[in-house]
Amino acid sequence: MRITHNKRRNTVSPQRSAFTLVELLVVIAIIGVLVGLLLPAVQAAREAARRMQCQNNMKQFGLAMHNHMSAFGAFPPGNVNYDESGNRFKTGGWQHGQNELGWHWLPMLFPYMEQPAMWELVQRCEEDRADDHTSNPCDHCEAIDALGNLGREQLSGFDKCPSAPSVSGQFSDGSYGLEALAKGNNYAACWGSGDMLSWEQKETRGAFGTYYVNQEKIITTVGGTTTAGDRFQNRNGMQSRDFTDGLSNTIAMSEIIAAESQTDIRGVWMSPAMGATIFSAFQNPNSSEKDILAACGEDIADVSKPRLACEEERSTAAIYAAARSYHTGGVNVLMADGGVRFVTDSVDNLNIWRPMSTAQNSEVINEQ
Repeated sequence: MRITHNKRRNTVSPQRSAFTLVELLVVIAIIGVLVGLLLPAVQAAREAARRMQCQNNMKQFGLAMHNHMSAFGAFPPGNVNYDESGNRFKTGGWQHGQNELGWHWLPMLFPYMEQPAMWELVQRCEEDRADDHTSNPCDHCEAIDALGNLGREQLSGFDKCPSAPSVSGQFSDGSYGLEALAKGNNYAACWGSGDMLSWEQKETRGAFGTYYVNQEKIITTVGGTTTAGDRFQNRNGMQSRDFTDGLSNTIAMSEIIAAESQTDIRGVWMSPAMGATIFSAFQNPNSSEKDILAACGEDIADVSKPRLACEEERSTAAIYAAARSYHTGGVNVLMADGGVRFVTDSVDNLNIWRPMSTAQNSEVINEQ
């Protein structure tokens, strides 16, 4: 009997040392697709966080305004002017003819924004110019070293929106009478729905405006000695009862963009000028129309984003600066009751945006 033994062959599969080129390309393509999907989401999340911080800054301003109202019975005036009546809408310096001005709303809020050092500089400057008949804080405070050159440096950050790029330059325009004023401010008080004289008519009056007062109520001269009175006029801003349209229906503040141009006033925190610390709802947010400014960087290109092209006008009150931001599709606004809303660029100008900007025009806002 023959026995046959089957011999088993041991076979070893060849080991692969790397991906094939095709597999590597597929993996790279998949990673590229994932990055392409994730990157916009990450950017959107970052912008959402920046927008939230911007809204929080505005809420702090709202709290400060109401603390000011608790202390004085009113919001601070938009600005104080005791100059000649023809200058009641002007905000330039002494070389431009504006040399009898008081303070504006932003420095008046320093005590309520945890800015004691800045408020001390404001008080020191006011004491220093107490015996001056003709004086303008934008000129006087900035020029004097002993007063800390108030206005030359940017504020600590509470007046800046994180979505807006930083602006490092200073405003300087000798023909407008102002030099070496810091930029970077991104929040502006609402002047209403018209121009620099919006505050004179209830149809266009906003939450803030000029408190124009005869100079005899500010300056007194006895025995050859000149003494200045109250150039803050804290009690003469809008009181709660003045908001006949309702605090929750009236915009107190919105966003603006500081312009890099040296001769453009937008973003200067020390000035009460249109586009610097105040805005008008005459045009929609981020309007494609040019801002009309008393000090304009006319060399700014008329590009699609951001829309910062402007025209200069210094002889009339027909000055307008729209609310502007780097947020996609609109701007944040602070209502006079302290609430914050987001308003789109396409908002109905006549039926919503302008009515929201006025405090006493009795409009009914059907949708927002």
